[in-house]
Amino acid sequence: MKNTKRKIFETLAVTRQATISKLAEQLELNPITVRHHLLNLEREGLITSSEQRHGVGRPHLVFQLTGDGQQAKKSNYHNLAHQLLSSVEETFGQDSSVALLETIGKKMAQSFEDLPSKEQLPDYLDEFCDLMAAEGFNLDWEMKENRVYLRNSSCPYHHLNQTHPEICAIDRAFFTQVMGRELQFENGKSVRGTECVYSFEV
Repeated sequence: MKNTKRKIFETLAVTRQATISKLAEQLELNPITVRHHLLNLEREGLITSSEQRHGVGRPHLVFQLTGDGQQAKKSNYHNLAHQLLSSVEETFGQDSSVALLETIGKKMAQSFEDLPSKEQLPDYLDEFCDLMAAEGFNLDWEMKENRVYLRNSSCPYHHLNQTHPEICAIDRAFFTQVMGRELQFENGKSVRGTECVYSFEV
């Protein structure tokens, strides 16, 4: 990967999602150059784009890493996390490992206790998804019969999920604590790679 292209990819990996203009401003590059490299990264399956509207006018393209992109940025930190999880499970057992991850998720949620009223569920869910977007999650939701399904297509633990599926306990506990609802983990996939799906009854 060439230097400019790598800088764009690595910046997107840190910011989780960004527009062409935001990347151009942050890296002090011509927007045309940024667009060229983003299109190449998208063709390689490392990033994906979606339209987002902000008021009137044309929607903006927002770019983020795919599951393959998450894998491509794998680092020694990921290897360290794998070793830590393996060691905890071997020493204390899988139940203790899951309990530890749930505790971490609940601690992460402590700064999100002042959410708006849950009386209007659609408005509440939209605001919840917007709030989580600021934390790097790419959430959307849909209601089917008497269940709400939350989909996170920007899982930061995608690389660990393959060998340690219990890692999903962090986000499940985090979302459960923030929303005040017991979430059930579902399996799912999307065109952008593996996504985490959670549901709760209404």
